[in-house]
Amino acid sequence: MRIILFLLIFDYVMCQVSSNTTFAQGNTQSVYQYLIENQNQLIIGQWTASSEHLVYLNIVFDNQNFLLEVYPKQKNNYRETHHFRLSYSLSNSSYHFDSVKNRMTWQNVLTEVTLLNSKNQIPISCKATLELETQKYQDSKNLNIYSKFDKECQMTEEKIKLFIFNNSNQSLQIQTYSMLIICVSLFQIINSHYYLNSKPQPNQGSSLSISIILIQDICICVFSSLLFNTQRFNYYLPCLACQLITILFDLKLKAKLQMKDNYNKKEILSFLCQMLSITFLFFQIKQSYGLFLLNLYLLPQIIFTLFTGKRQKLNYNYIGVIFPRVILSLYFSGYANNILFLEYNLVVFGLILLISLIQFIFYFCQCQYGLFILENIKFNYFIKSTEDYSKQDCSICLVNLSNISTHKLNSEEPVLIQTLNMANQKQLLMNTPCNHVFHPSCLIQWMQINLICPLCKSSLPQIC
Repeated sequence: MRIILFLLIFDYVMCQVSSNTTFAQGNTQSVYQYLIENQNQLIIGQWTASSEHLVYLNIVFDNQNFLLEVYPKQKNNYRETHHFRLSYSLSNSSYHFDSVKNRMTWQNVLTEVTLLNSKNQIPISCKATLELETQKYQDSKNLNIYSKFDKECQMTEEKIKLFIFNNSNQSLQIQTYSMLIICVSLFQIINSHYYLNSKPQPNQGSSLSISIILIQDICICVFSSLLFNTQRFNYYLPCLACQLITILFDLKLKAKLQMKDNYNKKEILSFLCQMLSITFLFFQIKQSYGLFLLNLYLLPQIIFTLFTGKRQKLNYNYIGVIFPRVILSLYFSGYANNILFLEYNLVVFGLILLISLIQFIFYFCQCQYGLFILENIKFNYFIKSTEDYSKQDCSICLVNLSNISTHKLNSEEPVLIQTLNMANQKQLLMNTPCNHVFHPSCLIQWMQINLICPLCKSSLPQIC
């Protein structure tokens, strides 16, 4: 028969432990006899208070005294200076046994309560009620321990919870996670600021990648809200502030790259599908594939550029916005003491790094050299001249784009001359794959010398 020990104080679950010891008889006395025979022995238990904190529980019971000691688990060493101790003196207290409920009750028991930061601290003495109850459930025998204190004891549930949290290994986990979130968020905020100031050109692929980052930031913010409670408010508040500012910058970036005030039903439906998919992956974060798929930040950008040929100018601030999220996945897979107790897995850690590196290489090659682009040789440079371009100058001749350049084309190729005449007649401009706009005569003349962008030095395809 398996025994399950359940400790409840102030209606607050401190720990729940089990022993696989079997008994010949399933009666109440066998449970108490087991405690007596195994006094001074350590029972490893799980504290199920708010976030599955692991603790060690030491129990001593000899019919005259009942002692409970709770040690926060830290590096498999239960002998810490921090521990919570309850000592009940039962020698001068008679108990009542309820044969129907299988419950033994001691009332007005002299109790010493100690919340220790050091074992020399003076304990608090007061009166309490102690109840031991056994319940049979299938092949298990449950032993429930209840304890309530008199008001003079000045012991509260919040006081015990705060002590256990502040002196447990979970405190270090919360601090580590909080600092990681704050650093990642601040890094992303700074890079978002500089990227916005660089006046990025609208790009649908970039907009999709930023949408993924935005949804993940929202999920992380909600996750942190569920993770932190009142006792962890000092950690949660700066995390929340940083995440909200990050989400605000994500929205600004998406609006800048999308360049749309109104969205049609198809775009709204697409965003909802993205949100549902990423939320589902967050629920699968304990599975390796969940972590892998959450780190495909640049995949929409790469696929969009692959099929359309519309590249971005390589901007390292954009990379600084995208890739800090990888650090969170590396934390969960490569740090054994992470806040979710996810298993340390060096293979998953290495694959996440590899996936991120491959995405960066593809993106870099597309931006700088025009590689991995199916439509590269069929790129159409010509766009209509609009009022938006009247405020810009051609970077080659330094004349306003609204004025047709008088620059004569030095070429004997009739195709280029015909193309230029057509562009001048229709008042067209030329827009490079890296989203830089020039006069047709200026850029065609430039491309006779070098097939790279005059501004960002990205490679340029031939004019179709």
